[in-house]
Amino acid sequence: MTLALGINFGAYVLLAADIRATYYDWNDRTIAYRDASAKIRKTDLGLITGAGYADLLDRVQRELAKQTITGTHQILTTISEETQRYQSQFGGRVAQHIEKTGWIFSYTTVHDQISKLRLAVAHPGAGKRAMGLYKEHDPAVIYPAEATKEQAQEIYDVLRENLAPFEQSKSIDESVRHHWGVVTRVVHVCARMFPSVSSYLQIGVHTLDHRLAISPIVKDTERAVSLDFEQD
Repeated sequence: MTLALGINFGAYVLLAADIRATYYDWNDRTIAYRDASAKIRKTDLGLITGAGYADLLDRVQRELAKQTITGTHQILTTISEETQRYQSQFGGRVAQHIEKTGWIFSYTTVHDQISKLRLAVAHPGAGKRAMGLYKEHDPAVIYPAEATKEQAQEIYDVLRENLAPFEQSKSIDESVRHHWGVVTRVVHVCARMFPSVSSYLQIGVHTLDHRLAISPIVKDTERAVSLDFEQD
């Protein structure tokens, strides 16, 4: 099921996700784990990641890759349509998987002639118009399926308490390095607690000046992250 999160720092958005895919049988019993799934992708709007049922995540990703994305409505509509197809194909057996699946994505909007970065979460169970926006420094988290409400709250609290507001006197690189450390510590703790989370992860960065970067898969023994920015 994995762990995915996003944080909007105003000057940039940070996304992160571990790379584990969990496979189940029709009795919802785990049959395999696979630690090779890159979870952060680029769209025409920014970056997107997701957590939940791998088959539905893959279906949405394939459809988004075929499109030129000009607005968030296309992302939401694709999620809704693929969810409906998935339900039509497999029926009620997949309802619990849909409830545990969601997406976090970034995009840029213009308000009062000023560009702003946005961080949004979409959940297929709430319909095609369901999109929640997160304020700056408020972590958006899709929690591991095994996490209790108390454990989910603890993950959120640790993230929130260790965030450092972006300071114009510092570079984005410095801020990313700090928060990469925060995120990796949280992921590594979750990997020890929850079987569906790997200690290997990726991060992605979307800057206000329209640059995008996605790291390679970072192993738990690595202490540095490499980002190659491309113009959006």
